[in-house]
Amino acid sequence: MTDVISLQTLRKEYGSVVAVEGVDLEVAEGELIVLLGPSGCGKSTTLRMVAGLETITSGRLLIGGRDVTKLEPKDRDIAMVFQNYALYPHKTIRANMAFGLRMRGMGAAEAAERVASAADMLDIAHLLDRKPAQLSGGQMQRVALGRALVRDPAVFLLDEPLSNLDAKLRARMREEIALLQKRIGKAMLYVTHDQTEAMTLADRIVIMRDGHVQQIGSPLEVYDRPANAFVAGFIGSPEMNLVPATLDAGQLTLADGVRLSAPEDVGAGPVIAGIRPEALEPSDEGAPFVIQGVEQLGSQTLFIGTLGPHRIRVLAGRRDDLVAGATIPVAAAPSAIHLFDPTTNQRMGSTV
Repeated sequence: MTDVISLQTLRKEYGSVVAVEGVDLEVAEGELIVLLGPSGCGKSTTLRMVAGLETITSGRLLIGGRDVTKLEPKDRDIAMVFQNYALYPHKTIRANMAFGLRMRGMGAAEAAERVASAADMLDIAHLLDRKPAQLSGGQMQRVALGRALVRDPAVFLLDEPLSNLDAKLRARMREEIALLQKRIGKAMLYVTHDQTEAMTLADRIVIMRDGHVQQIGSPLEVYDRPANAFVAGFIGSPEMNLVPATLDAGQLTLADGVRLSAPEDVGAGPVIAGIRPEALEPSDEGAPFVIQGVEQLGSQTLFIGTLGPHRIRVLAGRRDDLVAGATIPVAAAPSAIHLFDPTTNQRMGSTV
């Protein structure tokens, strides 16, 4: 595959504040990359540097092999979809979708043909003569996608495009965006703080924190092999249990009398043990888990409670026989336990 976007040590400063530090990323043609992280992590700033809406303090940006670091947005061969849709309220949907094309001097006939083609692809042809105020949130999001699509850019940039939609509509739009991206085969950079969106949409996820990239990998790579404790706790729902422990002689001691088998011998001493809620299961030889709360999720049941002094979550198949106050023994397979260095928070060993 040909790399369409190349971010080379991108840095963004606002005075003495470093918002983004040294981002390196190559995006191939047809690849959907999600920039993921909490608010303030630098993901939107990175996207805006690619779009040309923020100046790049240092580093280089290439799109289609061209150095566009200092070029205006209109000269970068990109199209952007914003969180707030950014539609002109007084124009029809047809005019909204054609506006950018006409501003670039495209003839009326060609612009109309592109609008019609995109509208058919997004199932909004019946909305073309309406105004934005007459549309639902999902319909407006399709229009915003269509306005980007008609430009036929090398790169699509999407900044939190689904954050204004309700949960059910977000799920539907995720499916539509994924299908659309595969159909058009263009590179996409997609920003979100929602890890479910990232896991379901991305070919690769770029996880950011405080302006730094923490890990880049496929959804399953970052889920199965988190590079550090931050990634481990950020990826996965419910989030991974992270508890201090002591490793010695093949045993993890979480507290007095609370022990689990260690995944491998990586030495002895203090560690952070990471255990996903679904990896903990009832076991006659397990450690005592005191249930404090129960959440019924339909096909699954989430238990919140304590393992020794540590508050943890256990995700099980549907159970209606356990209530708050009950104690059950739980254990995890050694291969399902992740170990992190308590000083650096970096992954230890080769556990999966």
